[in-house]
Amino acid sequence: MKKLLAITLAAIMVFTLAACSSQSNTSGAEGTSGEPKEVKTIKIAHGASESYHMHRAWLKFKEEIEKNGNFKVEIYPSSQFGNDTEMIESVKTGDITMATPPSSFLTDEAPEMALIELPYVFPSRQAAIDTLAGEWGQGQLKKLEGSGMVGLGYLENGLRHLTNSKRPVRTPEDLKGLKLRTMQVPAHVYLWNSVGSTAEGAPFPELYTNLSTKVFDGQENPIAHIYSQKFYEVQSYLTLTGHVYTSYVPVMSLDFWNSLSPEEQKEITDTFEVARKYQLSLIDQEEANQLEEIKNNKTYPTEVIELTAEEMQKFMDAAKPTLDKYRTELGAEAFDEFMEAIKKVSK
Repeated sequence: MKKLLAITLAAIMVFTLAACSSQSNTSGAEGTSGEPKEVKTIKIAHGASESYHMHRAWLKFKEEIEKNGNFKVEIYPSSQFGNDTEMIESVKTGDITMATPPSSFLTDEAPEMALIELPYVFPSRQAAIDTLAGEWGQGQLKKLEGSGMVGLGYLENGLRHLTNSKRPVRTPEDLKGLKLRTMQVPAHVYLWNSVGSTAEGAPFPELYTNLSTKVFDGQENPIAHIYSQKFYEVQSYLTLTGHVYTSYVPVMSLDFWNSLSPEEQKEITDTFEVARKYQLSLIDQEEANQLEEIKNNKTYPTEVIELTAEEMQKFMDAAKPTLDKYRTELGAEAFDEFMEAIKKVSK
């Protein structure tokens, strides 16, 4: 009888422990029916470094959206899934959920996005932000759905500035003979070639090496990239040209988006807006300090050149042939509509 009682008690303990274990595994992950709910994984890839403000905006997105337990977010920085073109294709095939390419890499899907990165079209950074947040920018995002993607909005890459290792640049004439790396964007290459330099589009991950080995004399990027990628270590001159505003366009797989409930879709768009505003606040807080650090770095001295109004006008005048070319190529109606949208938010 004692042996039978011991066996019975042992069986009860095993059953109780198993029940507790089962409850522990599903705790906090149940739907309204009591069944374990599915936690959907969002894989986000991009080409920037982990210190870059865009990556930190995605970390904010991850932090906020995981609070409700509906989504798990994995972030893959530094081109782990290939270059921007390859990441876009991976979104279309469903290999990753989201990519974060510059707008200029989506011109096959939305041709008028090429207008965003034309030189000196925006009178200010704020005008660029407001244009993209407005009717014109949102209209471009809708066009992506025809290619199997959903555009969530725009994240900032920033105003691009010029660096080089050869000499101070204050006018377009100073660029003659310099070999410049640009983004692999035809408008960028055309702009710099039209003023006498030799420009070539080349992959971003190879840029530091190409500058240090003198494959290129110079390059152009926003301050945050110049700082985070340490281009100032191999470039002696930084000219604040502010010639092009660049923006990232986070794109999500349309199939994944359509698999979500309206509530889940709203959760993603609301959380993205939190991340977008967070990124803008980071840029506002950090860019001036980053520029000062570049300017005052004694180990890698860099001359920072601020253009006078007259010098800046020379660069703007030099950009007009590029604007004329793309007004013809993309159509006067589309170009003028874009410029009108900028004018509306600049009043």
